[in-house]
Amino acid sequence: MAGINTRNSNYLPINSYGVIGDCHSAVLIAPDGSVDWGCLPDFDSPAIFCRLLDSERGGYFQIGPTEATIPGAQKYLRGSNVLQTRFASVAGEIVLTDFMPVETLSAWPYRGMNNNTWAREDGSCHCLVRIVECTHGEMSVTVTLKASPNYAASPSEVFLAPDNIGALISGGQQHVGLAIVGANLLPSFTMSVQQENKEWHPALVAQVTLREGERLLFALGMGRTLQAARRLVENELQQRNFDAELAQTLHCWRKWIANCTYQGQYQDSVQRSVLALKMLTYAPTGAIVAAPTASLPEDLGGVRNWDYRFTWLRDATFTLYAFNVLGFTEEARAFTYWLRGLSYADGEDLQIMYGIRGERDLTERELPHLSGYGDSRPVRIGNGAADQKQLDVFGEVLDCIHIYRRQGGFELYGETLEGPLWSMMRMLVDHVCDHWQETDSGIWEVRGGARHFVYSKVMCWVALDRGVRAAQQLNLEADLPHWLMVRDQIRADILTHGYNTTLGAFTQSYGDSVLDASNLLLPLVGFIPPDDPRMRSTVDRIMEKLTDERGFVFRYHTDVADDGLTGSEGTFSMCTFWLVDNLAMQGRVDEARSLFERLLTYAGKLGLFSEEIDAHSDMALGNYPQAFTHISLINSANNLKKAEMLRKEQYTDPVVAAIHLQKQL
Repeated sequence: MAGINTRNSNYLPINSYGVIGDCHSAVLIAPDGSVDWGCLPDFDSPAIFCRLLDSERGGYFQIGPTEATIPGAQKYLRGSNVLQTRFASVAGEIVLTDFMPVETLSAWPYRGMNNNTWAREDGSCHCLVRIVECTHGEMSVTVTLKASPNYAASPSEVFLAPDNIGALISGGQQHVGLAIVGANLLPSFTMSVQQENKEWHPALVAQVTLREGERLLFALGMGRTLQAARRLVENELQQRNFDAELAQTLHCWRKWIANCTYQGQYQDSVQRSVLALKMLTYAPTGAIVAAPTASLPEDLGGVRNWDYRFTWLRDATFTLYAFNVLGFTEEARAFTYWLRGLSYADGEDLQIMYGIRGERDLTERELPHLSGYGDSRPVRIGNGAADQKQLDVFGEVLDCIHIYRRQGGFELYGETLEGPLWSMMRMLVDHVCDHWQETDSGIWEVRGGARHFVYSKVMCWVALDRGVRAAQQLNLEADLPHWLMVRDQIRADILTHGYNTTLGAFTQSYGDSVLDASNLLLPLVGFIPPDDPRMRSTVDRIMEKLTDERGFVFRYHTDVADDGLTGSEGTFSMCTFWLVDNLAMQGRVDEARSLFERLLTYAGKLGLFSEEIDAHSDMALGNYPQAFTHISLINSANNLKKAEMLRKEQYTDPVVAAIHLQKQL
């Protein structure tokens, strides 16, 4: 049947997708012009397009040549998150331009936890806009829209609007409005509803032959009711000037990225990374999602499939560090306000992650009706890790505020640390004083039982250290003698129990011999100098025993560390970037640069990274694009630049250079 499931391969490589967004949600667009993942209008809305998690049942929105063998080539328009896909043949060429309109990318002021995110500031709806235009010759184009509401769990109906102006799709309390502009000018345009295999989700299929200069515009929005969706199709989306909105969207992205302070050899990769990170911010509240996708596998065909459409305090604080490094401070200010607005009584009540509006209930459940990417079951939404105790999060939150303060964020906006924010920080430090000796689930959220994880202990030390510094430097009220004593106790405890002298490395947890890539963060957070013999030997052991043949780093070996799950996983790109940082800080700049540049070649063609890389097939694995990986790329590029500058200056001794570099970090 024309237009339905014409793809040659059921699942495309994860990192082959382009991603567009409007700081409310994001969609993934394949090189063949198919939107295979989309949660609208918000990151955490039930997916209406989920072909990425089930090639047969999941919905999609594809625009491309009727002749499916014509390949598409994607690129982002300069300095933006506007995506173009070009299809060319001997007969002609069409260009597909995809964007989600934005009015402004100013990160302040945010509008609070309960904002109605179905509407933009001017009252119009958030939408996905797709413009297909013939730029040369002629080409037959097929458009297929198969929405699958509620992660394809709910049946749907398609209603055609009169005069080819669009269509409605309704099901599972989700209502999609598609407006089509320009179809009435094209006599060859036809539209029908088709259904395959008696499944629940019929498809809207349109076909047209476009000749040079001709184009069609498709605008897709969500309505709270079927009547609201109908109004979108018949009125609002027909009347909006999307050419002007495209120009405004390009202006917003380019104006925002112009504030990036990084200049250097890897500028294109850094700018693409920070543009991706900005897309993952949630404009109404200031929250930041770890990735816009759910259940993309860490092990193809395996069970390590998780929902990342939430705000981990850890990931968000690392994201803000990357923003700050590049000169973006509004995002940190907004996130700090979001943090203050969370509901928790004390440190014991602080969760490691929240919904994008501050929701606490992130109940994890499985969707057995979906087969998963590459038959990787189970497909999960929600995340049970929200209920875990992870002591490292206290250090990460306090370090985020410390960095924001150190880089002048409070002064920039005429604010101070005193008041409610300092009360919150003091409460968190006091909580760490009382609980740092307890076990937890660690940074990797293991499901194999609580332990004394070394990284968790280090971040408890960071919590005390950042609290002490703020109190001392700003003369704020605090129990400084007690804080100083506990900080020293934690450090001594880690050095006594966290370093295995036989192995010659810091280990995953007290009393074991398991290597863990999270310990590469120890010098980055200031716990230990990068040139300390214990840190140098840890880096050497990780390079010897925890990397693949390319030098890419596993977070730990799953066959050695009991994490409570079956199966294996790929190398973690962010961990490899952490190794780059350590090598640079130790003065091993050539090694660091070689590893960094090698890893960059494993990004997708658009410069985006998923979480992992398969050690055998080079396949991208995990949710995509992953914030943590792009954060680490930015930091490594910055650290390499600093290390190179130091090497070119008077410091010829690599140890001395490492000490000076450490002072700058």
